[in-house]
Amino acid sequence: MKKPVFVVVQTLLAVILAASVGTAALVTLDIRSGGKILPQEWFNIKKNSDGKSDRNETSVTETESEYSFIEESIEDKPQESIAQPQQSPDKEESSKKESSSEESSKAEESGGVNDGEGLILEEPKNLKSNPKELTKFINDYGYDYDSLGFDRLIVVDTGEKSSAKIYCYQKSSKNYWWNIAGDGKAVTDKGYIGEKGADFDITPGSKKSPLGFYALEEAFYIGEKPDSTYPMFEITDDTYWVDDTKSEFYNSKVEGTKDKDWSSAKHMIDEKDAYKYGIVIDFNTNQPDSKLANSIFMHCGNSATDGSIAVPENIMKAIIEWLDSDSNAYIFVSP
Repeated sequence: MKKPVFVVVQTLLAVILAASVGTAALVTLDIRSGGKILPQEWFNIKKNSDGKSDRNETSVTETESEYSFIEESIEDKPQESIAQPQQSPDKEESSKKESSSEESSKAEESGGVNDGEGLILEEPKNLKSNPKELTKFINDYGYDYDSLGFDRLIVVDTGEKSSAKIYCYQKSSKNYWWNIAGDGKAVTDKGYIGEKGADFDITPGSKKSPLGFYALEEAFYIGEKPDSTYPMFEITDDTYWVDDTKSEFYNSKVEGTKDKDWSSAKHMIDEKDAYKYGIVIDFNTNQPDSKLANSIFMHCGNSATDGSIAVPENIMKAIIEWLDSDSNAYIFVSP
């Protein structure tokens, strides 16, 4: 016969285990459903004095195989000045090593920035592991690779003063992911978020970007169409994005003013620099709530925004051209 104390302890353990399994199942269902899927609890992370997150030490175990490094094309060397004296082979080799070391150090300091050059758009051969930095991103917030029900992911790693680094990942046919900018590199470190930072359930006029995972909807452009089969629309003189909270068309695109019931809307073609290229982010677009913010895009820009994600024009175009008609793409705005 079991002792009463043992029975109580055993019962408590069973309840805790059942709750844990239920939570895990909920997370998987949420992450596959679109829209905001990270519970706010995952973001209650204390910040250290240096501004970095005090990360959750509990993480999903990553594969033990070493990360498969991807060979990148070597840039053409600049022409040497005729006035420079010739170096001996030993000194020349030493100089090359020092130069390579300095470049590597600078790349590490900048977060391994690619800035849109030499993106790896074809599936790398012999891919045997997932990017270490992506593993850390998703593990830190309680997820694993089995939870990701999509095949393209943009990570917005927010920093200080509305700055951000932008990473892009793609899932391979063998279910491994790769960083299209190269091992550990950001596509750019010149990204920006809302002027007032980022938060959950942002309200109209808050000038904040939304934290969490969101599906990417249609892309858009003014003038030159990006070379991509990804669904997109051209912005014309008749294109508006309604921001009047009392309108039937709140937080949606309309063409023309025939059924106009709004007193306020973005005439998108007036933003020729910002909206030359962009993608609609699925924040509050499905059955829009007037208490939540509107017009959350990823678009061109070199400064803090009213809530959208901004990147240099060449990066925005490259991201759209990375996507295709079969892409199931999400964006993750990380604190």
